[in-house]
Amino acid sequence: MDTFFNHISLLEDFYWSYIGWTLIVASGIYLTYISNGLQFRAIANFKENIINIYSHANTKQDGIHPFKLYFASVGGMVGLGNIVTISTAVMIGGPGAIFWILIASFSGMLLKYSEIYLGVKYRVQNENGGFDGGPMYFLQKAFKPKCFAYGFAVLLCLYGVEISNFVIIVDRIEHSFELNRSLVIFVFLLVVIYSSIGGVSRLANICSVIMPFFMIGYIVFALYVISCNYQLLPNFFQVVITSAFTGSAPIGGFVGSTMVIAAYLGISKTVYSGDIGIGYDSIMQSETKIVDPKMQATLSIYALVTDAFICLLTTVMVGVTGAWYTLNDLQPSDIVAELLSNYIMHSDIFMTLLLFFAGYTTIIAYLAAGIKCATFMSPTYGKKLYFTYAILAFIIFCNVSQTHAIIVMSLLSGLLALLNICGILKLKHDIEF
Repeated sequence: MDTFFNHISLLEDFYWSYIGWTLIVASGIYLTYISNGLQFRAIANFKENIINIYSHANTKQDGIHPFKLYFASVGGMVGLGNIVTISTAVMIGGPGAIFWILIASFSGMLLKYSEIYLGVKYRVQNENGGFDGGPMYFLQKAFKPKCFAYGFAVLLCLYGVEISNFVIIVDRIEHSFELNRSLVIFVFLLVVIYSSIGGVSRLANICSVIMPFFMIGYIVFALYVISCNYQLLPNFFQVVITSAFTGSAPIGGFVGSTMVIAAYLGISKTVYSGDIGIGYDSIMQSETKIVDPKMQATLSIYALVTDAFICLLTTVMVGVTGAWYTLNDLQPSDIVAELLSNYIMHSDIFMTLLLFFAGYTTIIAYLAAGIKCATFMSPTYGKKLYFTYAILAFIIFCNVSQTHAIIVMSLLSGLLALLNICGILKLKHDIEF
């Protein structure tokens, strides 16, 4: 098993060092250029766009309310990736990774917009009165061979079983409450499967309830920790800018990083956290009752802004407190918990509950997308086979370290982004910016 994961780690490292991060940045800059900076115009016209979307949402069209899908989107993006995975970018890549996180977020906004626009544009109505859409549909428009669409569906089926989030939550619950690990896995599996059976509609309802409380609570605590260290912020941000292009010198237990390491870690973890170019969001947003693809795609920009803001809070908190070089011997899920223990009473229990709700919404969100892909490949047997695979994968990877699970998901996200972005660039003339 160690040999297997070493090979996976080498592939993941090679892909994001030489292909992934340049692909995200270059395609994002290109789409920004041909769209005349659409993401910046969307942010500037936030109020007007929200009012326009809301007025078009109150119709009797088939589909799900766009603002419920916003929370479903945020539920898939905002979670452990913003707390656990994104912190590893700074722990390994140094403070300079924060600069590349912002670059990836703004570049990714146009990729996110494009994939959702195409998902809604080329969606098809299903027998349940809803819609099916996403890269597996628009890739058939981009490329004649169906192997691209089916290849994407297979990869997203694998990616849809969010093993890293599942392992992290099981580890935290077992550690915090000293419960039997097998019991934790069994009960958590039941909760996840029940929530996923209801599809995108149930997912949207769950996320609409959970995500506002999670986001507000975490933002308040993160801002509190940062404000306690406000004197260090000017020097810290100076280090962020300089080390983004020069790398970081070794400090304490920190091994040091180069610009390439800071860039690829910052971008790869942001892609994973924000579902940039991965295709999940395109599948979810295709269920909207709004007919105009541009409106739903614009709403997705605001979802990624939310994700980027929470990523920024986590990384600044980890950076300004010095946790990025003093706590790098801990498990990824223990870093923020240990950091908060110096500021908040009972932080261990608080972080366990926080990670549970954050990871739970992400797990059921991606599982719902995986079910869509499995059904696309086999309408008759896809859903049953996929649930069987998901249960086995969750159980097997509970015997694997968090780091190994994160590496597997990072590699899959890179391959999905590669396929998806090729389709987006091929269909760029079909997108209205």
